[in-house]
Amino acid sequence: MTIGFNVDDEAAWGPTMDRVQAQAAGHRIIRGISACREAMPELAALVTSRLSREDVERAAQLKAVFVPMVGVNHLPLDLLKARGVSIFNSHGNAESVAERALALTLAGLGKIVEYHNDLLEGRWHGFWVNRGAEDNWRSIRGVPAAILGVGAIAQALARLLKAFDCPVKGWRRRDLDQTIPNFDWVGVDLKEALRGAGLVYAALPSTDLSRGIIDAEALSWMPGAFFVNVGRADTVDEQALYEALLHGRLAGAGLDVWYRYPKPGSGDIGMSRFPFRELKNVVLSPHVAGATDTALRETYREMGDNILLWLQGRPKNQVDPDLTY
Repeated sequence: MTIGFNVDDEAAWGPTMDRVQAQAAGHRIIRGISACREAMPELAALVTSRLSREDVERAAQLKAVFVPMVGVNHLPLDLLKARGVSIFNSHGNAESVAERALALTLAGLGKIVEYHNDLLEGRWHGFWVNRGAEDNWRSIRGVPAAILGVGAIAQALARLLKAFDCPVKGWRRRDLDQTIPNFDWVGVDLKEALRGAGLVYAALPSTDLSRGIIDAEALSWMPGAFFVNVGRADTVDEQALYEALLHGRLAGAGLDVWYRYPKPGSGDIGMSRFPFRELKNVVLSPHVAGATDTALRETYREMGDNILLWLQGRPKNQVDPDLTY
């Protein structure tokens, strides 16, 4: 069986490829983008972050695609499904994304960015300039939290929030009789999940069922909350979110995912058609929650492990092409 690693960073992926080669006796390993392109008709499995329809049509022997990230929307899912090709993603960045979600919360409610920028200009806050309680920052200790989505990122985040004694609710679309560690409640009623939450986190994929699910009505169910999105921007109504922040119906937001992305050479900086960057109660992050060395190392390890498990007939993290997760 031929397995291709369609990757361009030999130094980073080398140890994983070496391990798979050593433990997958009798199987052929193809390394690198050019080599994989030439060997595409022979590949039974492919590790790749990019895959065109032409690639799939050429890969007559393809049985499995391993994606070194969570999102798979950019793949030709309809063609892969029609061909019966299994898709596996990676949750190697879950801990880092959860850490970023918490960091955005602490930065926003803790006024870290605001106070930093003010002190650069010589403006002080608090006791030293005789400012009262109205100038305080907000602690998250004991604040009820709601996490939309209960996957790997959400589970890592729930564990972090428990260090701050936060009661944690989780929302999922499907009602499963399953206990999830560090969640005090998990259910399918979105309004109930959001009721009373002072911290709300979206860790949802972009699917036909999730796009726009956090609309103006849903935002009205979380008055005064701090909202963080580390899932996908289009799960939240763009205008409704902007207006809720502009008019103070939300305490603030930490946003790592966006509605538009920059196009090189166009002068378009992306983000949104609304000026979120002008709002003082928003902490901006350029979709880098999973961009850590730790996340990359864990992704490489997880990819290698899962290929070996697949060869044994017991892989993990299989994606439903209709649900895209």
